[in-house]
Amino acid sequence: MNLTQSLVTAPVARKGVAQLDEALDRLAHADRDARQAAALNVGEIADPAAAPGLVARLWSEPDPFVRETLSWAITRVAAAATPLLLEALTSARAATLDRALHVLSKIADPATVDAMIPLADDADPHVAAKARWALARIGDPRAIPAFVAHLGVGDDTTRNGVTRDLASFAARAVPALVDALTSDKTHVRSHAAEALCFMGPGAEGATDVLSGALDDPDGEVRVSAAMALFDLRTPRAHAALTRRTKTADRRVRAIADRAARRPGGP
Repeated sequence: MNLTQSLVTAPVARKGVAQLDEALDRLAHADRDARQAAALNVGEIADPAAAPGLVARLWSEPDPFVRETLSWAITRVAAAATPLLLEALTSARAATLDRALHVLSKIADPATVDAMIPLADDADPHVAAKARWALARIGDPRAIPAFVAHLGVGDDTTRNGVTRDLASFAARAVPALVDALTSDKTHVRSHAAEALCFMGPGAEGATDVLSGALDDPDGEVRVSAAMALFDLRTPRAHAALTRRTKTADRRVRAIADRAARRPGGP
C-alpha cells in the first residue's frame, strides 16, 4: 500500500494540539455542516501538521461544498500538502486525480507542472480535461505543447476547452499556434485559427500567418482567420482584411465588409 492509499483509508491522525485535534476529528462527523465548520477551522489554524489529515479527507469527502472548503484549507498548508497531492497523481482513481488536480491548480506552483502535463493526455477524458484546465490556470508556458497536441482532437466540448485554455496563454501561445497554422492537417489548422480568433488582441504576433490563412483551402480556417484579424483592430490586420472585400468566400467577404465600414477604421 502506498502513501496515497493509506491516506484514503486511514482515520485522520491526531496532532497533539487541542484545537487542531478537535477540528480534525470533526472532519469525519456525520453532519455536513459540522464537517464544513471543521474544514474552515483547520484552514484558519493553517498548521502544516494538518496536511496529511486534510488531504486524506479530501479523497473521501462526499459533499462538493465541503470538498471545496477542504481544498481551500489545503492551500493554506501548501508546502506540506503539495508532495501528497503530487503522489496522488499516480492514482488509478479518476476522482482522486480530479481532486488533486483541482487543489494543485489553486496552489499554482510552477514546480508541479511537469508532473501534471502527462495527465493532459489521460485515457479518461474527464481527467485529461481537468489536467488541461489546471495547467491553464497555473499558466506556465511549458504546458503549451500539451495543448497544441490536442488541436482538432475530440468532440466540440473538448475542442472548446482546448481553445479557451490556449487563449488564456495569450501571446505566449502564438508561436506554437502559428506553427500549427502551417500543418498539413486541416483539422489542426482550423482549430489553431479558432484559438487565435478566441485570443483577441493577444494574437497580434500571428497577423502575417493569419493574413496568409485567408487563402487557406479550408473555409473554416479562412473564416476563423478573418474573425481573428477583425478582432485584432490593428492597422496591419485591418489592411489585410479589407483587401478581401471582393473575395469569392462570402463569409470572409462579409467580415471584410464589416471591417471596411467600421467607424474609425481599425
